[in-house]
Amino acid sequence: MSWALWCLAGLMALVGLGVAFEAISEARDRAQFPPPGKMVDVGGRRLHVLCKGTHAGPTVVIEQGAGSPSILWWPIQDKVAAFSRVCTYDRAGYLWSDPATRNRNLEARVDDLHALLANGNVAGPYILVGHSFGGLILRLYARKYPTEVAGMVLVDTPEEQVILRPSYDDYAKKVGYFATTFELAARLGLVRLAAAFLRTLPDGLDVNAYRAIKATAALPGFFRAMGDDPVSLSRDPATIRALGGAGSLGNKPLIVITHCIPFPGPAAVLEDGWLDGQRRLAALSTRGELVFAEHSNHLVQSDQPEIVIAAIKRVAALVEN
Repeated sequence: MSWALWCLAGLMALVGLGVAFEAISEARDRAQFPPPGKMVDVGGRRLHVLCKGTHAGPTVVIEQGAGSPSILWWPIQDKVAAFSRVCTYDRAGYLWSDPATRNRNLEARVDDLHALLANGNVAGPYILVGHSFGGLILRLYARKYPTEVAGMVLVDTPEEQVILRPSYDDYAKKVGYFATTFELAARLGLVRLAAAFLRTLPDGLDVNAYRAIKATAALPGFFRAMGDDPVSLSRDPATIRALGGAGSLGNKPLIVITHCIPFPGPAAVLEDGWLDGQRRLAALSTRGELVFAEHSNHLVQSDQPEIVIAAIKRVAALVEN
């Protein structure tokens, strides 16, 4: 019995040390890695937005996928800034943005983006660029605020028929369990400790950006947000079904980019019907185009960033002409 008590006491001490380590590290990192952009109030919470470029045409707004930090889009953002004003931002709970409550639906995320752009004085119209889950947010944004949208680029975005089936729900639940496990580990400082051993610099990122992402993506709120994103699509299936059919974007320029290297592991359930869905997405506009990223998996922006940059540049040219 005494051994059990000693083990329990030791375990509690380790947990306490982990929690203290995380709290001290978070305070240190807030001072060391302040938000590089602007913090914008969206109704009692603040979201972080970073804008670059001075071009007078429509502003490019990039919406990242679930669990994909905006920092990973900075190399693309820097290239796009050469020909367009371009903004990246962090959804609630990601990186520098304040967390939101759990169990929010897709429309709540659209409301956040709309408030961010309005309160942050990011003038429209917008060329919306969405990766994966982010593309669904932008499609709903375009349906709610059609006059604010000039064009769109969807980067490996799932179409609603891929989402609205039991196999996706099972996959989303697995992602949620994975994220919850890492959220708990992050609260104990274990994610931050593991991140300290990561040395490989992602393509296009400088050392300071890499250090910032390791610090901000180790926060418990990051994993809570990551787990809530895919599950949110199951909370309001009626909204997903009503995103719009063929021609719903009129003649607004649209480029749909799709992967050619199949989804790995549990995500392979998304492959069934994926290509047909991509063709339906391209048909949302009378000027829709489908582009194949032949050497990419789901992370096209990392595998073949030049395809994404070229698509944004083409849509921007079509909008301005």
